[in-house]
Amino acid sequence: MSIHHCLGFLEALALLNSEASDLCASYELLRLPDAPEMTAALGLRVEDHALHVIEPARDLPAPLWHIKAAPCARAHLQQVCQRWFFSSQHMQAAPPGRFRAQLVAAFLESLDEALGGFSLHAVTMTPPAGFWYAIHWDEIAFERDGERYLLHFSHSD
Repeated sequence: MSIHHCLGFLEALALLNSEASDLCASYELLRLPDAPEMTAALGLRVEDHALHVIEPARDLPAPLWHIKAAPCARAHLQQVCQRWFFSSQHMQAAPPGRFRAQLVAAFLESLDEALGGFSLHAVTMTPPAGFWYAIHWDEIAFERDGERYLLHFSHSD
């Protein structure tokens, strides 16, 4: 399995968790830019996001985002996935218990195949005043030997 398998999994779950209204789910796994350390890589990513994804484009230097990355346990990753995979009214109708656990476990298995051995970091940030990032989000960064990835979940309208 590869990153592409994880991306397909996330794309399908994002579609299932986009509400019938104007609420849009975004589930992504992306490689972070090369940088000397994790917060610098995350800073480059949000600077690029502000310039190339959000409209109108804005130049917002990384320090304005107050980015922090703290080591976290696999249990945290599992909880985040559980919350986001079943965040919509549609997906909350999924049977609790074994079905939900197996769906999360299948994704984590594909993630292990792609990023096994990477350390996990819970990412927190506060976007600059007056800048829209998302209604709410969760992000977990993966790091090993200077290679970094970001697992991003968000809802936007």
